[in-house]
Amino acid sequence: MPKSVQVPGPFVPLFEVAEKYVDGLFKEFKHQPEKGTLHIGQERYILVRGESLFVTLFEQLENSFGPEQAQEFIYNMARIIGKSDAEAFTRTRNITDPNERLSTGPVHFAYSGWAFVDILPSSRPSPDANYFLHYRHPNTFESEIYKRKSKTAEHPICFFSAGYSAGWCSVAYGLEVHAREIRCTAKGDAVCEFIMAPFDKLDEYEIQYKS
Repeated sequence: MPKSVQVPGPFVPLFEVAEKYVDGLFKEFKHQPEKGTLHIGQERYILVRGESLFVTLFEQLENSFGPEQAQEFIYNMARIIGKSDAEAFTRTRNITDPNERLSTGPVHFAYSGWAFVDILPSSRPSPDANYFLHYRHPNTFESEIYKRKSKTAEHPICFFSAGYSAGWCSVAYGLEVHAREIRCTAKGDAVCEFIMAPFDKLDEYEIQYKS
């Protein structure tokens, strides 16, 4: 069983392979403070505090442009980053199979510290308009920070996590998909829960799975 993701039984072998890919990359960790560098594999990484990346940035954007624009900016920025990371990872690891490209996403997500991923049995990943992913995060960095600061959100706030995941999965199948959080612990729900699908299907799935 993979340690970094929870998946339905039929998906286990695929995600065990994905974990080997990602684990191999993160074993190539090289920190050289005397040079001011941190590399994983051949890629340059930087460490950023979660609170600085999300709460501080979001509040500044919200004050300047309003909540809807702030949410959209963060989601789209994370989606671009997710796409770029997926393209780089699958290229450097020579992963061409669409299912393997998809399965490395949640594992890389966990290894990078975004959140643990629990993919639910209702998911139907496919490279067409029927694509649907239903998943939960018990501990997104956004919701953890909100709760630690004793903040309560009025709406789901895991915009980075949603955008990044959608970006990675869009690259995996060459299909533009988007993610939406339908439950969030930062607003008092038991878990952070998401749906992912082509954009024109999101409203339909939200009604179906949020009720």
